[in-house]
Amino acid sequence: MDKGFRRRRTAAFAGWFGALCLMAGAASPPGPAGDAPREPVPGQSIQREIRPPEQFPLNPTWWEIRLQVEAKGRYVVSGAGEPLAGDYSCRALWLGRLEPDEEDFLLIHLRTEILEWRLRERAGPAGHESEIEAPRRPAPALRVHYVLRDGRDVEFFFELGGVTMPLHEAPLAFPLELPRSSGRKPREGGQAYGDFVCRGTSQVVLPESDFARSAGPRRFSWDWRRERQLFAQGRPVTVTQNHTAETVVTVIVH
Repeated sequence: MDKGFRRRRTAAFAGWFGALCLMAGAASPPGPAGDAPREPVPGQSIQREIRPPEQFPLNPTWWEIRLQVEAKGRYVVSGAGEPLAGDYSCRALWLGRLEPDEEDFLLIHLRTEILEWRLRERAGPAGHESEIEAPRRPAPALRVHYVLRDGRDVEFFFELGGVTMPLHEAPLAFPLELPRSSGRKPREGGQAYGDFVCRGTSQVVLPESDFARSAGPRRFSWDWRRERQLFAQGRPVTVTQNHTAETVVTVIVH
């Protein structure tokens, strides 16, 4: 069990967790102002509102986190001699928990599983291509860097990466661009991953109500594409990458 990340959010988290505790004390909503208990009338039944147990506010002590990322993508390299292209698919699962710790909280990583990793790369002229299939190891690494409460929302910041291309011999190497989440605040200087999202959003944001009672899986999907100009042996090389991503986050309240 990895407790490699601890982030202090004293005022924000203390106020949030305190609000959840106050919710736990409200087992039933108060009646309208001025209402007083009424005496039963003989022969008349009294109706009381009874809510199912799952609708009562909870006082969570920790949260189980399941984050799954799926990606299907392609890359093309042109200008470096023979044409080169690759296609891949990947599914990874991150399991952990979030715990209150006095005025702080702990994000605890339990384990990560690579459920699927396939990549095939082709190089050479059409009809005379050579094909290489990537081994299962090394596979991409899925990391959840931190979880941040922002107002009434909770943001997840994760990254899938750690793979270098190409598999064939080539005059340059480049990182395979895999899905990652983006913050809602604009980045200062340079271009970020989210600037190249062409459909959907890579912001993985949950409402704080999901942390009061389990709401089931939340799904996020987007398309991403980027074209970069690099140089290899003094010549310009174009690397185009694109992928479709889906992220599913499940928070289980304990």
